[in-house]
Amino acid sequence: MLDKKVYVEKYLGIFTKGVSNKWGGKLAYVDLFSGPGKNVIRETGEEVEGSPLLALQCDFGRYVFVDVPEVLATLRLRLRNHPKLARISFVEGDCNHVIDEVLKLLPADHLTLAFIDPTGLQIRFDTIRRLVHNRKVDLLMTIQFGMGIRMNLHQYINSQGDALTGFLGNRDWRNDVEAGGTVFQAGRRILDRYMAQLRTLNYLDTKDLEIVRNDQNMLLYFVVMASRHALGEKFWREVTKITPSGQRRLNLDSRK
Repeated sequence: MLDKKVYVEKYLGIFTKGVSNKWGGKLAYVDLFSGPGKNVIRETGEEVEGSPLLALQCDFGRYVFVDVPEVLATLRLRLRNHPKLARISFVEGDCNHVIDEVLKLLPADHLTLAFIDPTGLQIRFDTIRRLVHNRKVDLLMTIQFGMGIRMNLHQYINSQGDALTGFLGNRDWRNDVEAGGTVFQAGRRILDRYMAQLRTLNYLDTKDLEIVRNDQNMLLYFVVMASRHALGEKFWREVTKITPSGQRRLNLDSRK
């Protein structure tokens, strides 16, 4: 979780500063799984700032936070005296069901950064399609490869696999399974298919997928940036050229 916080915090900063001259006050931020505002690191018990608090440290003109009522109630309480409260909208519910309400709160003439951080495969591809249709939206998202895809793949195969189908927007993931190989290899093909789906929405081919692992080196999820402008990829390369541990990556172009 700390690795993710590092990447998100860096990207929020470089994004808002990098486009401020062109967009000025016309920047919007939407968090479809906002959480309560603070998170606890399971291994250490340390409490760290969640994505809403990180975003509020940056200069967005509008903020939209989405989550289920019991979670959003905690976030509302935490932000009740925040100096930017007038810029914040709270939307209660499953983002897949309330996306139309979200769109009404996001000015269509703004450049929007959407942060999408589910715990599994809760985000449906159709929701993303609706969010970005006829709008300038960059996506910063986590893809839950471990818990969402790899560990549950056998369950999807032996059932209708509705969660995976909704996540991808089609049932073609079965072709990735039938291609053979290990569960990990099938999962990577499914991930590649998801990135191909993003390209159907005119997003650039994003190769910079940052693998995040736990202390046992088990793959947890990917942090993915998708933009329709080369500047977004430039920002992402700047963010990921140094790992959270402080090591410099030797060959950024080889990462896939």
